[in-house]
Amino acid sequence: MTPVQHYVFTVFTGRGGGAQTTAFLNRTVPGCWAANEFPEYVPTLPGRLGRWQHRFHRRFIETHELLGRGEVIKAFVRGDDDYIEKVVRRRMKLVEEEAARRGATIYVDVTKFFARGLHRGIIRTIPRFSLLFMVRNPLTNMRSFLNRRKNFPLDNNRPGDRCNVLRLDDADMEKGELYLWMWCELHLRFQELARLPNVERTATIRTEAMNDANVWRHTLDGLHLPHLGIEIAPPPNRNVALGYGETQVSADDARLFERFVRRLPVDVRRRLTYLDDFDPWQSVEKKQGSTPAPATGTVAKQLGASS
Repeated sequence: MTPVQHYVFTVFTGRGGGAQTTAFLNRTVPGCWAANEFPEYVPTLPGRLGRWQHRFHRRFIETHELLGRGEVIKAFVRGDDDYIEKVVRRRMKLVEEEAARRGATIYVDVTKFFARGLHRGIIRTIPRFSLLFMVRNPLTNMRSFLNRRKNFPLDNNRPGDRCNVLRLDDADMEKGELYLWMWCELHLRFQELARLPNVERTATIRTEAMNDANVWRHTLDGLHLPHLGIEIAPPPNRNVALGYGETQVSADDARLFERFVRRLPVDVRRRLTYLDDFDPWQSVEKKQGSTPAPATGTVAKQLGASS
């Protein structure tokens, strides 16, 4: 049995290229097993029976906790790292068994739950690992979650919790602002994680660059991952395939983003360098063409972030 020699964990919001990244790594990096939302469970029965089957497995077998949600997120909020470590040890035992079965010496954990609480146990159990930070446009990311009618509390803690880097009062936040908060919070968590002694290497890739072979080559080299010929295979739009429609950002979405950004403390805003040249109205124009953009410009200009 050859043990895993190189661990890579992802930091991202979700709805940001996880399935595409998993497939790409599995066909490109020799000796690699990349898993998307481990432990994944796909029902074998149709319709309502399949939904019951999925609920049963998430409760008793491939549980919410092993995935990184539920009690793990609650433990992260209350600072119970001992509980999270127990879950992580069980989870990583399953990972190592499956990696050995596949003959993999590299494991890439493509999951949005790593930085939502699992990281507290992984820091304790895996002495050396690398981080891949995957970043999507915050407005299209927010709109994708809203289109899918996701349950925010199932996968996230609240903005006001003490465990956060960015603590905000969410009493008057709209649902879209909750996803914008998590987008910001994960940037800040990544910055803090990257400074840990456990972390050997880091790399960042933007979702819009995932179809660029040169960008992927640079990313893999930065993580010291060997690679074969890089073949890009853009995935189908899963929202469209599932009947949710294409992700289109509206003028109301852009205005909501502007309102949310005004909530950010100045010191936090300065750390979110992605936003320095980000103009929310460009997202509206790209999708709808005829929508006129207000003369507000980039976020940095709107807020005077450099002052």
